[in-house]
Amino acid sequence: MDWGPEAVAMPSSMQARRFDRAAKQRFDDALLLLEMERTTAAVYLAGYSVECMLKALILSTVPQAQEAEVLSLFRGARAHDYEWLLQLYAEKGGARLPPSVVPHFARVNS
Repeated sequence: MDWGPEAVAMPSSMQARRFDRAAKQRFDDALLLLEMERTTAAVYLAGYSVECMLKALILSTVPQAQEAEVLSLFRGARAHDYEWLLQLYAEKGGARLPPSVVPHFARVNS
């Protein structure tokens, strides 16, 4: 399964769609910066893209009535912690990462 930005279905939640859209836009921005050999900024935006995608996944797992509560968790330093976001995704009923994605996630997380 391809887990690239084009392969993930659009979430039904409006809040999840906002994070999904931001993730795709930051990924596209990172690719442009990489083409221009602006690697530091490209890496930063690619990481932000991963963060936004994790938040979209989390929001796609919760009922609309819980969205405000979950959004309130996306504050402070831990809201940028990929491991914490992945753990929150699992706590909210999200699927495990496919084995093919695990090494890529570990690389981004380092």
